[in-house]
Amino acid sequence: MWKILKISCLIILLITVQCSKDDDLIVKSYDFAIYLLQNPELKIDDILTKALADQDSAALSKIEIQNQPWLTNEDIVFYDFSSHLAYLKQDKSQFFPPFDNMTYPLSWWDKPFVVVANGQKRYVGVFSSSLSSDKWPVPEINDGFNFLYPSDLLLIQWGWFPNSDLNDSRHDPIVKQALIKANIFHEGIKIKLNKILFTENSDTSTVEYTYTIINNDLLNLYVLDPDKMGSGLFHFYNNGPSILKSDETSTRESILKKVEIPQPNDYWNPDWFTKINSGDSIIRTVNLKGYTFFPSGIYYCELFFQCVRQIPKNQRVLPNGRYWIGQTVSDAIAIQY
Repeated sequence: MWKILKISCLIILLITVQCSKDDDLIVKSYDFAIYLLQNPELKIDDILTKALADQDSAALSKIEIQNQPWLTNEDIVFYDFSSHLAYLKQDKSQFFPPFDNMTYPLSWWDKPFVVVANGQKRYVGVFSSSLSSDKWPVPEINDGFNFLYPSDLLLIQWGWFPNSDLNDSRHDPIVKQALIKANIFHEGIKIKLNKILFTENSDTSTVEYTYTIINNDLLNLYVLDPDKMGSGLFHFYNNGPSILKSDETSTRESILKKVEIPQPNDYWNPDWFTKINSGDSIIRTVNLKGYTFFPSGIYYCELFFQCVRQIPKNQRVLPNGRYWIGQTVSDAIAIQY
């Protein structure tokens, strides 16, 4: 595993570098595309190790990619920039080799990819396996998480706590511009964690948290509402705030919480959702029991928000909006306890 200091250096060297003028000439036929590497034997650690060893600020531009893209904007109906879900025109299995027990074949474990936008290499990602313990400081397309989504939805995810000082390169502004240019961009939602209170601090502690959901999309969006579905069912889909003590390395989660499990597991109900008109927002306050004891100190908190994943394609769009699907995370806030 990479140490945090090394990871920060890698992000600077490999993810946020500006491309050279020659790199602008990679591909002009697609506004947005994902490419595999020219050398299929290279793994993500090969790229990161070389970038760090060479202290190479042009490492991204030097990565050799295949002549033909793996996926392009022409394969995408639209891309939700808040969930980083690509809504595909066809089944995503068309882009992958056959899975082995719902996981990538070993040849795809830690396989790098490069996102190209407006003809520029913008960031490196990795195909990660849910069976692997490796964790890399780049966006990932994980076999396990993608298996949880419908066959036409491709998730590019980020697994690092915002306070780690690592840049989530999925939010690259050039990528955003390219998606807009390709007419496949949707802004989606923004989550703001407003307030955290430790209302009961014991062996099984309770947290009260307040959050805002802002609809930045051009369409009205339907999102899960704890006021309609109840805290127990809401926390089947959401874990509540992740809380990191300033002198610790592991986040605190509500691991002892009790949830209400829908029957069957893939059941969902339109009555659980609230419509947020385009440009509007809602505020909710939720109590969640199940954290361990909180000693005094400074804490950094983020809220990872999810909605129901398995909404069938023919039911996602309504006459006055669409269901928001996927996952997104708030910025971290600091509290003193």
